[in-house]
Amino acid sequence: MARKALVVLDERWNSALTDLGLKIARSLNCRVTVAALKGYPAFSRAAELGLETLPIEDPRRGLPLKAFLSFKRAVEAVKPQVVVTIRGDEMLFAALLKKRHGYKLFRVHGHAKGIRNTLLNRFIHKRFVNGVVVSSRRLLNDVVAPLGKLLIPGIVDTSLFSFSQEARHRWRRRLGVPAELPLIGVVARFDPVKGHDLLFKALHAVKNQRWKLVVVGREEGVSLRQLKELAASLGILERIAFFTDRVADLPGLLSACDIGVVPSKGSEVVLRAPLEFMACRTCLVATAVGALPEVIAPPWGRLVKPSADGIALGLSSLLKLGAERLLELGKAAQEVAREKYSFEALSPRIDRFICSGVRNGQ
Repeated sequence: MARKALVVLDERWNSALTDLGLKIARSLNCRVTVAALKGYPAFSRAAELGLETLPIEDPRRGLPLKAFLSFKRAVEAVKPQVVVTIRGDEMLFAALLKKRHGYKLFRVHGHAKGIRNTLLNRFIHKRFVNGVVVSSRRLLNDVVAPLGKLLIPGIVDTSLFSFSQEARHRWRRRLGVPAELPLIGVVARFDPVKGHDLLFKALHAVKNQRWKLVVVGREEGVSLRQLKELAASLGILERIAFFTDRVADLPGLLSACDIGVVPSKGSEVVLRAPLEFMACRTCLVATAVGALPEVIAPPWGRLVKPSADGIALGLSSLLKLGAERLLELGKAAQEVAREKYSFEALSPRIDRFICSGVRNGQ
């Protein structure tokens, strides 16, 4: 009989946690069905990846009973041996149905707010959860202490995100960046927590050095106009290229960059953009928040304080090396991405952790 897993992705946005959940689903060597909110990114992305999908109701809208019944229908339709959830609502639903349906229950923890250390949460985890995937050591607490754990800061698809010399030349010509001029990149939504203001102030501090910046992200909490006004007030606007629409060839653009920056003031509990930069042979400057200290390391990475001065110091230390040396160090970053954070490296571990007992009939 084919083993089956139900992966429940009930976030409304295309978050890094949703992305990790989808990648965990792709790593399982069994028949996988993704239950998600229809009309939202997780549902459409799962369908695009060729995964079976089932719609469920949003537990944060309307009556909780309606959401519970939609989850129950998904369980009855799939008849899974494993259920994986990324949020507490569906974990509670899965716990309530676990005894009747006899599956194993796993929870993925990757929220910036951490794991709530409450009596109810400790009880549910201890009584019903078979294991947890955590994206950062910072999330470890008494709730998950008794459980089997797998630490996964993020997963990068190196078949998609890889260095391309042709794309590097093409993008640099498009941006008007000669080979000897260092290109700095940042990929993040325009949100205060992502620290674009810190990066711009840091670049103002190193404006006498040669560089160009490319900014990729959607407006969310901070507008493009606001970022341009800040850049103009700092005298660096003419050295920045902005992309607010989806970039079709993002791996190519990352390949064109010599330095990627993650200037976040918080969050970054699940890593996506840093690993994509690394896979595309790009050095990194990153603030010491979330899971970043667990991944970023010299010689290709600079971990800095979440401040304009800290980011400026990190950038200056890499910029002075020159474009040729940065490309050499970028190769080391690429190797780390492949050896530690790729599907090839992590999928077997994820599959063993979640599915080994199921295959052995336990």
